[in-house]
Amino acid sequence: MEEIRMRRISQVLEGKKIENIPEEISKEFEKIGLTERIKPGMQIGITVGSRGIKNIVLIINCVIEEVRRRGGIPFILTAMGSHGGATAEGQRRVLENYGITEKTMGVPIKSSMDVVELGRLENGLPVYFDKLAFEADGIVVVNRIKVHTAFKSVIESGLCKMLSVGLGNHKGASLVHYLGVKGLRDYMVDFAKVILEKAPVLCGLGILENAYDDTYRMAAALPEDFVRVDMELLKECKRIMPSLPVSDLDILIIEEIGKNISGTGMDTNIVGGIREYRQGEYDPPKIKKIILLDLSKGAEGNALGIGLADLITKKLYDKIDFRATYENTITTTFLERAKIPIICNTEEEAFQIALKTIWNLPGTKPRIIIIRNTLMLDELYVSESIWQEIKSRSNIRPGGDWETLRFDHQGNLTLRV
Repeated sequence: MEEIRMRRISQVLEGKKIENIPEEISKEFEKIGLTERIKPGMQIGITVGSRGIKNIVLIINCVIEEVRRRGGIPFILTAMGSHGGATAEGQRRVLENYGITEKTMGVPIKSSMDVVELGRLENGLPVYFDKLAFEADGIVVVNRIKVHTAFKSVIESGLCKMLSVGLGNHKGASLVHYLGVKGLRDYMVDFAKVILEKAPVLCGLGILENAYDDTYRMAAALPEDFVRVDMELLKECKRIMPSLPVSDLDILIIEEIGKNISGTGMDTNIVGGIREYRQGEYDPPKIKKIILLDLSKGAEGNALGIGLADLITKKLYDKIDFRATYENTITTTFLERAKIPIICNTEEEAFQIALKTIWNLPGTKPRIIIIRNTLMLDELYVSESIWQEIKSRSNIRPGGDWETLRFDHQGNLTLRV
């Protein structure tokens, strides 16, 4: 193989963050008058989902304390649809991976797949909602606002999605996803509006992260403001979200994927794969071959998203929990995202196959990028042709000398982000 030179670079991304999270949460709850909404002795559930929110332990602890000091009795509600293998115990394990246990948080964690039907939409669709949440005296909905990996709209992932999908448990999530993109884009907010009318929702706390996954902004919302806050924070999310430095490349090597990184294992807003969007909403990157090296520990074996790749390693394949992967994938209805790509014995074999199948003319220097995962795009490796294209940009910094893309005696890539 002809020598391929790679250079580690840094992308200077949006780095503004909240310095004092407890103080910010306290201010936000004061702003919406939370004290007037909580009566002493109220049993109040605080939602926690399956996504890897960076400061989630601190944030949930702060929400717990805000409820406590107003006389409420807080507990944690698992709110993650069909994730965790669509079982209560599996969802508890997902939270445990984030350091959220009854011992670390000092409150009970309640998890169940049981639901109640709160009503129906005008088209007859039933609205399912977590039974434990419905029986609580109040619910504080906590979720990150971000772009979705399957569709584009003015509301994507956020407070409304946590209500309709996260707290819908397996049955509710399955119904929303059964309708495909239409269920998410066209009906998700309608489901949420019925829930806000019928369930004891006290308020929400929307979280927006910057390009480094630090907490960039938080906004508390009364039930009547969920839609507005979702829209407002999503607009800001799209403005500050990171991307690959180029949108046209031959090979993208991703060191790890997982549900803790993105709902699709790797973010389709970064790597492509979103099929449903209107003109002007989304400009997909052009990537000839995607190689996946490993499954993250936090994925718990759920490999949803591998179908977006072209090549994977046997190391990754051996870690797949097919029950969890298929349960989650079938729920989403995007079956192609769980298809198995070509399985390669080593990382070197995967790279050699990719290199042979990118259809470049002889002598053309391949355009290659190596990233750790689609959440961490501030540090990455780029090949020579890409470096020449981006080196004069004000947000690009060289991170070291040129290194040769090579593999060790076991066929593992020696360069790691």
